[in-house]
Amino acid sequence: MRTAEEVMMRCKLILDQPDIVLLVDKSSSPTAAYDMVMDAIHNDETAKAARWLGVLRRDYPDQYTEITRNTLSHVQMNTAKKGERDERR
Repeated sequence: MRTAEEVMMRCKLILDQPDIVLLVDKSSSPTAAYDMVMDAIHNDETAKAARWLGVLRRDYPDQYTEITRNTLSHVQMNTAKKGERDERR
């Protein structure tokens, strides 16, 4: 098993992308996270980082909560900027 630090380094690419972090948060497993992100944006590198974030959630839930808390709170408060869509149209 990889250390929490190693897993965090592998998912660092997506930590500033609230829309991707939210997909991972909604996924049921690391593989599901990969599949959901791949379906959404068709970028293998980003999808792999999403899978690693899923691994972090599964294996190190405390670290996952710590590194995603700010990103996910912005999404839930609707203050996320990247990938934001206006649902009212």
